[in-house]
Amino acid sequence: MNIAIIGGSITEGAGATSYEKSYVYKLEQYLKDKYRELNLLNLGAGGTASNFALFRLKRDLGNFKPDIIFVEFAVNDRNYKSMDITIYFEGLIRECSKYTDKIVIIDMPTGMCDACTSIHKKIAYFYNIPIIDVQDVVWRKIGNRETTWTKISIDSIHPNDNGHELYYQIIKEELGNIDFKEIKIKIDCRVISKYKFMNPILIEHDDKQIEYYGSWSEETYNLNDKFKYCAVSYNVDNIVVFKFKGKHLAMMNLLSRDGGKLLCELDEKYRFYIDLFRDSDAYFDTTINLSNLDNTQHTLTIVIDKEKNPKSTGDKVVIGGFLIDLGNKV
Repeated sequence: MNIAIIGGSITEGAGATSYEKSYVYKLEQYLKDKYRELNLLNLGAGGTASNFALFRLKRDLGNFKPDIIFVEFAVNDRNYKSMDITIYFEGLIRECSKYTDKIVIIDMPTGMCDACTSIHKKIAYFYNIPIIDVQDVVWRKIGNRETTWTKISIDSIHPNDNGHELYYQIIKEELGNIDFKEIKIKIDCRVISKYKFMNPILIEHDDKQIEYYGSWSEETYNLNDKFKYCAVSYNVDNIVVFKFKGKHLAMMNLLSRDGGKLLCELDEKYRFYIDLFRDSDAYFDTTINLSNLDNTQHTLTIVIDKEKNPKSTGDKVVIGGFLIDLGNKV
């Protein structure tokens, strides 16, 4: 049996003192004892949500052929607008169904606000797939004074060794009520959201569809295995031209304290700015999210603007790649 699990930093093992203490490792050992011949591929990447997972799934699976896919993104999905994340998470579930009809959602808790469980449950029910609500069980235990958040976590998001053990025990118990043979996603032309992804793909920074003008370089930015190499500029007036055909467009950028500002123009019609400054440790995120475009040829022109955020210490621009949906094209 081949199992893939895609998620954020908790699935990656964050918070545990070693990977062997993580819930995924414990889950893998349990399933190996139960099914003997089992391969588990961990596609956890810290700081990522279902909006990026939708596009990286094909790349990260590679030649791995999963019989079951576990999906864990409730914690990171909470950072986005509910309408946007409904579109992306539903798209991710439908994309997973291209590889297997057996999908299980795992929703983890946070200590500061509700994770994105309500949206995930709605999608799980619509597609007739099981969801393991770890958040619900954890907070019931906290409410019953069986534990406290500080005893199971290192911060407001990541579980410590005790937390990983608790999450594993909850998942293990819930899996006892799930017959993998009975799992079969119900999928047809209907969707919950207003946009249906047909053929989402990830365009890496060095693709021939992307042209760079000015002083750009290729640098290593292997943050949580999102992109190993990226296109990087430190100077204003440098230009990027991306020509593509598709119905959806997103861009992955590094957001940082020295991030610059971008002036973007789509098809010589629509102009908008993107501020890459964030007063936090650097992280990758989507900065353009345009859906329901005409399924024709498009040109995106990006210029590094002279007027950056006054709080920024630089004009740095890091492009990991573009995320597009080819629509009905196979």
